[in-house]
Amino acid sequence: MFVMLLWIVIMPLVTIVPLLSMRTALAVFLIGTLIFPSLWLGEEVALRFEIVYCLWLVFVFFLQKSTSKFTFRWHPVLSRYSFFLLIIALSTMFSLLTGVSKNSLIQLLISFYGMFRPLLVMFLFMNIPLDEKFVRRILWGFIYLSIPIDILSFGQTIGLDIAQKITLQGYTSPSRTPVFSLLKELGRITRSTGVFESPVFNAIYFLMVLVTAGFFLIRGGYKSFHKWILYFALGLALIAGITTLSSTFLLGLVVIIVLFIVFLLPKYQRRFLRVAIRTTFIIILFVVLFLPYLSKQPYFLGGLNYQFHRILLGNTLKTRYNPVTGILANTYHAIVQRPLLGWGLIQLEDVFVGDSLYMNILYDAGILGFLLFLWVIWTILKQNWRFSKNTGVYSKINMLCFLWTLLSLATCVGSGGAFIMLRLQEWYWAVVGISLNTYLAKTNSDLEKVS
Repeated sequence: MFVMLLWIVIMPLVTIVPLLSMRTALAVFLIGTLIFPSLWLGEEVALRFEIVYCLWLVFVFFLQKSTSKFTFRWHPVLSRYSFFLLIIALSTMFSLLTGVSKNSLIQLLISFYGMFRPLLVMFLFMNIPLDEKFVRRILWGFIYLSIPIDILSFGQTIGLDIAQKITLQGYTSPSRTPVFSLLKELGRITRSTGVFESPVFNAIYFLMVLVTAGFFLIRGGYKSFHKWILYFALGLALIAGITTLSSTFLLGLVVIIVLFIVFLLPKYQRRFLRVAIRTTFIIILFVVLFLPYLSKQPYFLGGLNYQFHRILLGNTLKTRYNPVTGILANTYHAIVQRPLLGWGLIQLEDVFVGDSLYMNILYDAGILGFLLFLWVIWTILKQNWRFSKNTGVYSKINMLCFLWTLLSLATCVGSGGAFIMLRLQEWYWAVVGISLNTYLAKTNSDLEKVS
């Protein structure tokens, strides 16, 4: 009931915002995407904020453009992602024509909209004039919003009743079962899911927070007070990430260290070492503070030990990728049957998709779609690397997007990464759109000329 009242009160207010300021509406969109609770419609549908608000922002954008000179900006990244969507649409239509599908047309359209939304998000953030102040606030907002999600995750793992109630009422949906499975098997949410309905999704989110906070600390350019906020957010994100009991998080920490050493250490050697030493002390402090509470949980230490054991034995991906006993065994057979275009958004019986993004794309769009998606990511990486050599916030947003993209590519082996993941995908593609925003690039260039 509380969530429904929240929707009734908040949605009319935020609907007015883009009519007054599209820039403010974009900030509202990202904040709401990350923390606004889902609204259950019956027992089979849960509506999320970003699903509705994204369409409204696009409608208002074109409405405003229609009353003035109708111009908008485009980029090859958007074109290549459109080709990727076209392959998915064609493969889905082919499966429908061959009578394979048991999915309803509504289900297929909803699934396709989930894939289509990144294009809309990039388009919006690329076409709205942005300045450095706005981008800084967005990035700091990502850091600040992580703190309540950290606390919720910690509360889930230690069994706080209020944390469980918040999760069940606002951050679950019929299509994702990890929360309900944990409650059914153990009577509590032993592996934190945060606002993402899955321990693995939550783990990826905290990895993104660690990358962002760590990058800010190493890059510098912040006020002295903000430094301690970053260390605080970093320490909390580390503890909250551990509460997911996910091998993705533990292995992702190694990936982050490698990314920082390769791409940040050569340029920021002194600051890198200083941040590394301080971070080590912060980590020790937070572990000492939180470990006593976590160690009292009956399943926590056993679960953490199990994940370390899997990693050391190299069995992390065995349950997924083993061609005989892995959960993707039937998926391999399905991909071989249609290697070029895949099966589209059709869900075949006894075929598991949705764990690894790479396997998901091969199943949905075949080799052709897989190559197109990699082409999109390669174009983003080239763009980011090129403009990361600039100065100011435009350089910062491109380097951060570069690190986010590489981290997501690594975590996609066992998940969807940040590319196609509820709540987080909007943030990733928004950052991509900002990195393509030539208004921001021009502002940065003008500032350099003045200085």
